[in-house]
Amino acid sequence: MLWLAWVFAHAIPLVWIDRFDTSTGDIKYYRSGALGTAEGAMTEYPVLGTLPARLVALFPGDEDAYVRWFMALCVLTSALFTGWLVHVERGRGLRAAWFWVGFVGLSGPIILSRLDLFPSVAVAVFAALLFARTPVARRAATVVLAVATMMKLWPGVLGAALVGGARRRSTWVRVFWFLGSLVVVAAVTGMVAGVDVLLSPLDYQSDRGLQIESLVATPVMVAASFAAVGDLRWSISYAASKSFEITGPGAATMTTVATVATVVTVLVALSWAVCRLVRDDWSPEQALAFSLTLVALLIATNKVFSPQYITWLAPLTAVALVFCRRRIVTVLAVEVLATALLTTFVYPVYYDWMLTVPPSPVAVGVLALRNLGVLLVAGTAGWWALTAVRAGSSRQ
Repeated sequence: MLWLAWVFAHAIPLVWIDRFDTSTGDIKYYRSGALGTAEGAMTEYPVLGTLPARLVALFPGDEDAYVRWFMALCVLTSALFTGWLVHVERGRGLRAAWFWVGFVGLSGPIILSRLDLFPSVAVAVFAALLFARTPVARRAATVVLAVATMMKLWPGVLGAALVGGARRRSTWVRVFWFLGSLVVVAAVTGMVAGVDVLLSPLDYQSDRGLQIESLVATPVMVAASFAAVGDLRWSISYAASKSFEITGPGAATMTTVATVATVVTVLVALSWAVCRLVRDDWSPEQALAFSLTLVALLIATNKVFSPQYITWLAPLTAVALVFCRRRIVTVLAVEVLATALLTTFVYPVYYDWMLTVPPSPVAVGVLALRNLGVLLVAGTAGWWALTAVRAGSSRQ
């Protein structure tokens, strides 16, 4: 029954993409970068993160064939992840697999048409290995996190979740292996592809403006939706960042808010690490709960929120369903599924309705609900992390 549902769930984005010829622009862009037919293509991605796209470029065929090969690789990755969930632990593993199938079905075309699936699954592997009982497996977890960081950058902040008591050797082993692996992978990447490719993704992100889908852009989008036709105070246009950005009253202020909020998120990560050093109460559940919190906060505070970012949350949530028995994890899973569905309505269903001034109030309303869902996920994950700390303290 599960695998029948799995086939149906994956057929939804495949048929959607084929029937409406949508959401393939990024895949075609990956091809141009992998083949070098467009100058500067994919320089905003860490080189390691583009390997799936470069692998698919080795397969025969034209652009349409490349799109099919890329989606096939995503389907294969999802199948392997689902199979692991089913077999890792009976009962709870099956529940997690059903969650993943539901997420794929609800998240629309983006799950099979973006590179984000691959680092997100890698982060889930990292989290799962933390629950292993052997030191070798936990060291492997830190290596996987380092590789995921070099694939998409954002997983690097999850290194804060590795920190435990200052007097415990295991703490410094985890931190050393993570940082050491990060240095090694970066050095190898630099030697093979050049030092410039290590820095270009950072420069690219810093130069981006306020994307219309981000949480901090929501007040500006709401204000623009009430503007009269022909009102030139706001402008929505396709920027050099390859995304739609909004400018006008409030945009600069909200961009500053996003920058400050992102800094605060980093400070939260550092504060968590310091508390674990002092309190000596690290546990895999704490690490997983805080990792989910950080991912949700990174999405919520970013001035950019592409629809595929919702994929960052799902594999980690599936791992939580496998290894954690708390009811709050089930609540979190439901919130992620609801947010995934709302994201599908944001993109691609109502996306074109948001690209004019004034943007459609209906589309902006759906966007606001989706962004509220992300905040709800962050709050629930944060509460879980705090209760996991209290539970750990009561057992000491």
